[in-house]
Amino acid sequence: MESIRKIVILAGLVSILVACSSNPEKEKNRADAKYTEEKTKTMQEYKSCVKKAKQDHDKLDACERLLKAIE
Repeated sequence: MESIRKIVILAGLVSILVACSSNPEKEKNRADAKYTEEKTKTMQEYKSCVKKAKQDHDKLDACERLLKAIE
């Protein structure tokens, strides 16, 4: 009974260690990819906003906020 408990605890600890030891480079690459995706999406929204705003300065100012968001 005691040996089963030790095995279960050991297995749990090993599982926790494996889960916590993610590759930092892989995580950075995922974060960079997500950032680039969001930046591209915001840039597309900005271009669409400018196209719709035409010469309306108030609307163009609102579009500029999108551009500033990705700087």
